[in-house]
Amino acid sequence: MDYRRALEEGELEPVLAAWHRGGETRRRLIKLLAPQAIRWGERLVAGPEESRRLAAALLGAWPGAPEPALELLHALAADSDGRTRELAARAAGELLARRFPEVYPTLGAWRTDPEPGVRRAVALAVGTGARPERLDWAAPLLELLEPLLTDRTPEVRAALGPRVLARELYSVYPDDTFEYLAHWSTSHDPQVLWHVAMGLSGPPAAQRVRRSLILLRRLALDERRYVLGAVAAALRRLGSLAPDPVLSELKRWLSDEGRAPVARAVLGKL
Repeated sequence: MDYRRALEEGELEPVLAAWHRGGETRRRLIKLLAPQAIRWGERLVAGPEESRRLAAALLGAWPGAPEPALELLHALAADSDGRTRELAARAAGELLARRFPEVYPTLGAWRTDPEPGVRRAVALAVGTGARPERLDWAAPLLELLEPLLTDRTPEVRAALGPRVLARELYSVYPDDTFEYLAHWSTSHDPQVLWHVAMGLSGPPAAQRVRRSLILLRRLALDERRYVLGAVAAALRRLGSLAPDPVLSELKRWLSDEGRAPVARAVLGKL
């Protein structure tokens, strides 16, 4: 199919049909159109839902200077369609991985955007863009997330702690992520502490469960229900992944007046 001619003639149907087929057809389509991603994206963003989804995926493959792609992705990150927002955030992360010095400042500016979808995209882009071979990116990426730790918007909160910190960054940069979580655990802000607890709730933290329990032991003395709820949730998840050390820890907490309520709540559900 001559997709270039289809676009020039205003015929998006063949392009969207290839996108719908998914799999290898979709991958070939993205590869073929990537060199003209901006031109395609400008047309697709004004289209229906599937058109905007294709635009987001295509912009992530743009090989040129990232600024025009990021401008389009900014709008798509705040789209009414959840799948489009997800693809836009992932695309921003792909651009970050390829053009780190150029994309990083733009994502920094997105952190204060009034649209929660755009702020959420920063967190998801960090998770997508992290690369284990680039250990020098660990601290800058974690610092990029830091201002979002106080963001109470549900979309940002759900993406940051339980997903990006607990699963993606902790998996790629386990030592650096733990060090930052330990530093953030000294905050008094309940939302920050919520993210610390959630950051310790995934499989990567379970692989180093004893040091995870050290931080959760400290957080369990917080008197605020919001923080204690996060600690309990993290312990339940860790308990399902590493039951023996978590159960031993919680049983010790039963004789500790400050931590006993959390221990009882968690033990009742393990």
